Amino acid sequence: MDPATAILVSTVIANVCTLLALWLRLRWRARREQQRQRYLLQVTEAVVPDGRVEFDDRDGDGHRLHVKITRTRVPGKDQAA
Repeated sequence: MDPATAILVSTVIANVCTLLALWLRLRWRARREQQRQRYLLQVTEAVVPDGRVEFDDRDGDGHRLHVKITRTRVPGKDQAA
């Protein structure tokens, strides 16, 4: 194999490996977001009808999720946590 062909083949292989790595990372992030969305839906479904949910969501690889759930008091019910 002459040097020009070797350089061309190595360049193509390097580009394919780079694209594969980017695709795998994108797939991983998409699955992580799906899991996060499912978790948030479960949390919001667990809130009583008169309750209140506040989200303080930051991302961009800061990964901060602050959830505050406020329940209204029901007369005659035990409010033990």
